[in-house]
Amino acid sequence: MLSKSLASIFAPYLGLNLPAFDNLKLVVAVLTAQGEECHGLEAELCFDNEQQNAYLVRWKKHFIFCGRTNSYGSSIDEVLNLDDINPMSIKVLQPPVLSMQQVSFMCMENAHFDHC
Repeated sequence: MLSKSLASIFAPYLGLNLPAFDNLKLVVAVLTAQGEECHGLEAELCFDNEQQNAYLVRWKKHFIFCGRTNSYGSSIDEVLNLDDINPMSIKVLQPPVLSMQQVSFMCMENAHFDHC
């Protein structure tokens, strides 16, 4: 569940089910468009007592979950228990920073192919 500050920022996108890397690009684009500094990450997270790689965005004191690296349909969420993140596995990524127009096209494209 997202905190109120994140839920208000990402409200238009919470119903989407994008691939994890697209969620990463979306989160980075939205925050960057608002003049916020953030960092794309790949890290091991604990899911059901099992470590799996996931994409995250670190913004201020929040870790935004974008999906497991092999996921083709994920929702944006927040990592509330930071102990679930293996700090030794964190890799900083350099995802492309999309314009908001590019984000719109990416979301439309995904919606189109989701229904074909």
